[in-house]
Amino acid sequence: MKPITKLYLKAFLLTGIPYGLIMLGFDLLDGDGFRLWKFLFMTFFFGITMSIILVSFHKNRLKKNGIQELTDKNLGVNQAKSLKSELSKIELIEKLKLDPIIGKMKMNETENGIVLKTDMTWKSWGEEIKIILKSIKGKEFEYEISSNPKLKTTLVDYGKNLQNVNKIEEVIKNIA
Repeated sequence: MKPITKLYLKAFLLTGIPYGLIMLGFDLLDGDGFRLWKFLFMTFFFGITMSIILVSFHKNRLKKNGIQELTDKNLGVNQAKSLKSELSKIELIEKLKLDPIIGKMKMNETENGIVLKTDMTWKSWGEEIKIILKSIKGKEFEYEISSNPKLKTTLVDYGKNLQNVNKIEEVIKNIA
């Protein structure tokens, strides 16, 4: 099964079934009782509508961000990348603070890296970005950059976490 098809199916199941069950609960509380056709219609209609809307927006946003081939990895909301740099952790922190976008994020230094947190936006409930120092070989530092949604039940992030990882890579490599 194609990765995009799996995402449509996942969005359908994780939105349609809970909605149908919640509406069934309201019907039972109102005294309407259980009607199979109403339950199935509401479940399928809501699930199909939400999966089409959510996944289509997600797919279009990824394409705008330059992703041509949709894979399980880039369709997911948890993104990670390894990166080598000559910047030490202290130099990296200073460079991140100077960036107009990343500098506004909440930054916490940890023993082996940096944790950045973003606020809630219309695209997401916020993200947690970790930059972990993996190894040091001479003057070369290897970092693991990961970006994950704060809300663990996030189905689609419209490419926001991939965008975060790419932005940090730009800053580290001084591409921007």
